Amino acid sequence: MIGIGTHLVTCPLQPSLGCVYKLVEVNGSPCLKLTEDEEKMTIPGMKAIYRLYDAAGHPFMDLMALEEEPSPSAGQELGIRVLGRLEETTKVIPSTVEPLHRTYFRDGQVCEPLPSLPEVRTHAQVSLNLLSPAHRRLHEPQPYPVAVTERLHQLFLELRQGSL
Repeated sequence: MIGIGTHLVTCPLQPSLGCVYKLVEVNGSPCLKLTEDEEKMTIPGMKAIYRLYDAAGHPFMDLMALEEEPSPSAGQELGIRVLGRLEETTKVIPSTVEPLHRTYFRDGQVCEPLPSLPEVRTHAQVSLNLLSPAHRRLHEPQPYPVAVTERLHQLFLELRQGSL
């Protein structure tokens, strides 16, 4: 199998967008794109994503889970793996959990009314204002972590081992 990369289809002197569609499941089976560049690897399977908040009401992490996993709960200790530091397990206890994934289109049909542009703008402004000052500061902001559940991490490892 061969893939066409950004440098083959665009001139290196021209800007390119560093995001593309990544296939994560085929006919109900999770799949994985293998690459030496860890940032370009896919995270397999259908997922749900949650925003975790601290006691002060600030979001401190976004968490990806497999769609069939139970939703995390406020006050529940979670074993997670932060992207970029997958070799270590971290324990977190969110004060609040907000599901982020919404389905607006299914099978080519609108299944939930689309928000208006002013609603989207207001939502984005509110979300930014909720961030901790450490994440919002202009000089040396603290990176905002994204993590995966242990179950999603295990699926990733199983698929990677099976592909080697």
